[in-house]
Amino acid sequence: MERVHSLSMMSRSLLRHCLILISLFIAAATANTSTTTADQDGLLALKAHITHDPTNFLAKNWNTRTLVCNWTGVTCDVHSHRVTILNISRLNLTGTIPSQLGNLSSLQSLDLSFNQLSGSIPSAIFGTYTLKYVNFRENQLSGAFPSLIFNKSSLQLLDFAHNTLSDEIPANICSNLPFLEILSLSQNMFHGGIPSTLSNCTYLQKLSLPYNDFSGAIPKEIGNLNKLKRLYLGRNRLQGEIPQEFGNLAELEQMSLSENKLQGMIINFLQFYSSSACFCIRSLVL
Repeated sequence: MERVHSLSMMSRSLLRHCLILISLFIAAATANTSTTTADQDGLLALKAHITHDPTNFLAKNWNTRTLVCNWTGVTCDVHSHRVTILNISRLNLTGTIPSQLGNLSSLQSLDLSFNQLSGSIPSAIFGTYTLKYVNFRENQLSGAFPSLIFNKSSLQLLDFAHNTLSDEIPANICSNLPFLEILSLSQNMFHGGIPSTLSNCTYLQKLSLPYNDFSGAIPKEIGNLNKLKRLYLGRNRLQGEIPQEFGNLAELEQMSLSENKLQGMIINFLQFYSSSACFCIRSLVL
């Protein structure tokens, strides 16, 4: 009798464990379904905000008859089936960017470059804590920096070049961007001074700010960016002396300061660089 009772207890315990595992599996499956649905809703919102799709790319490739992970331009994680990469560049799309893209909470790379998207950049996009690469290059986007950018410590690349973005670069731009490697804002309508706090982006390798309306002096703190390889500040209204601290930029390969109102001696710090480096420093007032 004791053996039978013991076996009965073991059976009940095993059954309980099985039920727990089944309930956990169902809960995980339900959660996964709801998150992938959120991804689908975000992408369909983007599709709805596109007013002109000359190649019918989205119409042909994005529909609810197939799984989101099979949509062209979309890449998913193999385990979670969450969207991690969205690349719909060079499609000549016209429209706006919806805030629902913030639903893609596992997104790591967002590339909407070389289209004709207009309107502002929604802050909700930068609520995604996994986001590393954002490329909106060559569109018609306007407005200022979305404030949530400055809380995204995961960001490594921000390319907003060739748009009509305006306002000043906020002084706290690098406060929470410790791993930012590329900041490209060329050919926009930014104005004001170049913030000295850019030196807090210690991993910065490319800083591109030409063809804007920046004024004032070049911050000497940029000379502290010891990983900087490319520095483009041409076609602004910068004035004053070229910081001698630029001589500390041992990794620098290319630099353009053309068409500003800069002055001072440049030979003293150019001697720090190899002959293979490219320096485009035309139109200086010496």
